[in-house]
Amino acid sequence: MTRARAFAEAFMPWAGLVIGLIAAGFVHQFGSEGTFDHCGTLAPVPAVIVAVVGLVVTLAGGVLSWRSGRTSDGPRRVISTVSVGMALLFAFAIILPVIAASLIPSCFQ
Repeated sequence: MTRARAFAEAFMPWAGLVIGLIAAGFVHQFGSEGTFDHCGTLAPVPAVIVAVVGLVVTLAGGVLSWRSGRTSDGPRRVISTVSVGMALLFAFAIILPVIAASLIPSCFQ
């Protein structure tokens, strides 16, 4: 087994947690910086597009974790279960600002 394959095998149960955290952080930072720095110019469309991409990436990480946990027992299954739950939580955290960006007018005008 090569090193890259061994790393991928060890990372799979953690994928939902790590990838979801990075995606949720990126989506939050993009929306926050865009809203506070360029409130008048940032329409909700770019924020929604970035959020949808982040949501897809987060759910893909959760699916990778879920698939790796089905075939194993013990601690690896527990880690993958927690990772899938965290991916769903991050997905929820991404969905709420999308709803807010769609409903609240930019700059509260």
